[in-house]
Amino acid sequence: MFYGRRLRQLFVVWGVSLLLLLGLYRIEVIIPALHDMVVPLYWIVFGITAFMTLRWLRARSVADRRGGDRRKGPRRGEPSTSEEK
Repeated sequence: MFYGRRLRQLFVVWGVSLLLLLGLYRIEVIIPALHDMVVPLYWIVFGITAFMTLRWLRARSVADRRGGDRRKGPRRGEPSTSEEK
């Protein structure tokens, strides 16, 4: 399921999101009057993090990946074997 995926990508997304959330929380503690303005930003950060996590988790098998170099394959209109030339 995680073919070709690196955990580092996921940790970067979570780390940046956590830093943003901590920054928003700090602003909210310092200036409590901004609470109504900061709450939608929490939802935006959560939404982006969830989207990026689900995108990272999407199933991909070995068969879904391109196995070889496409440049070496036959082109459209060209015969597939050298005998037909």
